[in-house]
Amino acid sequence: MDKAKRRRVFLFFLTIAIGICAGLAFGWLLMPPQAPTKASLDDLRADYKADLVLMTAVKFLAAPDPMNALDQLARIDAGDPLTLLVNAINYAGKVGYASDDIQVMQALFSGIDAQSYQLWLTERGK
Repeated sequence: MDKAKRRRVFLFFLTIAIGICAGLAFGWLLMPPQAPTKASLDDLRADYKADLVLMTAVKFLAAPDPMNALDQLARIDAGDPLTLLVNAINYAGKVGYASDDIQVMQALFSGIDAQSYQLWLTERGK
């Protein structure tokens, strides 16, 4: 390899190294990533919401308290907790959750009777 070709290859790799270093320095020192400050559970994707509903359902099976379960579901989504529960069950069926997990969520849905739901609505002023 002649001297001019070696010099071009060296300068090519030197330019790449400088670009990588400059990009890392800019990303780490000048504009480091920051966590969102006003993130809420409403902003979660459907898969994460379904996972939280499943966790609520598992907790409900361990200690059946419909009022507490409705409170936890209301924290996940500001809308109607039963709609969230039905949407999570439907989503879980579409994406292939284990049938045991879907049954746990359906057990939570069955465990919330109309009287408990109406009581929860009146106590929360909805």
